[in-house]
Amino acid sequence: MRRILKVVFICGLIILFPQPPVMAKGNCPGKDKVSVIMQRLFRRAVQVESVKESVIKGVCEAVLTLRGQKRIIYLDSKGKYVLNGQIYRVADRTNITRETIQDLNKFTPSQMKILDSLVAFEKGEGKKTVYFVTDPVCPFCKRAESIMEPLMKEGKIHVKFLFFPLRFHRGAKEQSISIICDNKGFKGLKGQYMSKNQCEKGKKKVEDSIKFLMQKGITATPTYIFPDGSYHSGVMQGNALLKRLGS
Repeated sequence: MRRILKVVFICGLIILFPQPPVMAKGNCPGKDKVSVIMQRLFRRAVQVESVKESVIKGVCEAVLTLRGQKRIIYLDSKGKYVLNGQIYRVADRTNITRETIQDLNKFTPSQMKILDSLVAFEKGEGKKTVYFVTDPVCPFCKRAESIMEPLMKEGKIHVKFLFFPLRFHRGAKEQSISIICDNKGFKGLKGQYMSKNQCEKGKKKVEDSIKFLMQKGITATPTYIFPDGSYHSGVMQGNALLKRLGS
């Protein structure tokens, strides 16, 4: 259904906006006005960080802070209508909204240190490091791991694994905890390792990882987090990953 909706939305953009137009500067409501609009919608005060023109004529982009996360909503130049959705660039199918949100929510240097404290295990001797957020029963994560495995073996990348078991994946949290508690590392992750060992250290690390990553707006696996604090959700091919790491 999600894929269908994306196609419908993209088709809508093709019909309505055959070429990406640019709005005239200063044609968006101010932060104070948007703040009032958001308060009416959400029934509580919402911090408005910025308001500017978007790539679509007549549509403004407002950056909000909600529960510690930067989010984007779109509205018309007069503030009469609000669109809570995503903009895609038809030419290359780029999700502009998602990329912007990820850039806004980049990990700070101090948050990268917190990330290091949550690493479950590491693998690979490469000089290029990537943090990999995974769920032990996620099929897309398995695909991503199989792509990274030869790169780790060849010494091209160094991967720091973090567990983010999704709620709807039965047993994923218990598997994550037991892999940490029994020190099974990548071999245990690949082999779907599971034991009754649910030690407090493993439980705390997994729960802290879930809480921290959700605060940063990460809700899906797999997710790659890069040394500069940026991140990408969804499977990356080997060449794309190496290019993103500057290899």
